[in-house]
Amino acid sequence: MPCSRKLSMKRTQMAKKNPKAPAHGRNVRRSARHRHCRYLIVCGGEVTEREYFQRIGQHGEVRFNVISKTLDPEGLAKHAAKLKQEDLRNAENGIDPYAGVWVVVDVDEYKNHAQAQRICRDNGMELIVSNPCFEVWLIDHVRACPDSYTQTSSVERYAADLGVTTGHRNKYVDFQIIDGRMAEAAVNAGRHNTDVRAKGRRRLIPGQEQTYAPWTDMVLIEQLISRSS
Repeated sequence: MPCSRKLSMKRTQMAKKNPKAPAHGRNVRRSARHRHCRYLIVCGGEVTEREYFQRIGQHGEVRFNVISKTLDPEGLAKHAAKLKQEDLRNAENGIDPYAGVWVVVDVDEYKNHAQAQRICRDNGMELIVSNPCFEVWLIDHVRACPDSYTQTSSVERYAADLGVTTGHRNKYVDFQIIDGRMAEAAVNAGRHNTDVRAKGRRRLIPGQEQTYAPWTDMVLIEQLISRSS
């Protein structure tokens, strides 16, 4: 059940027990802070991913706090774990903790995704991998990323040709093209996220990244957005 719906039901039950409770003071301020489910997104892309998540992170019950760092996957996972622990300490002061933490990474030239996966698993976080790069997911908003597009350069070029990326070095997202098409993107991702590639994604063996390209875990975040709408 979405955070705000649970809280709304709880406040209704409390009001029935105590109909004369004042509609002011500490309880009102506390409920305002709990209005939405908060999710932390830690990503490696300084422009494309950050811009995308800031756009979609304002839907329904969901609010995203987006942090971008120029770190490798293992470094991003460690940074996310640190931020999660800091947030849990804040929760002791009456603020709801993050409902989830997502570490969003590309494959590109990195080889330490298995270490990042282990850190995420040990800290109750999700590793969201796009192989070879995040633009696979952007392409999926228009059509399924072709199976032959397994290199970052070819995927980025195809995204620009389709118009889903634009601006300086094609690092900006054209939301006029992809807005409202996230469910379609999830369907298209399913066409290249095959069972065979899923095995490579689970193993994350260095040097065998081509066994699961193209691929994106972004369908997990689409499911979250869909449930919260």
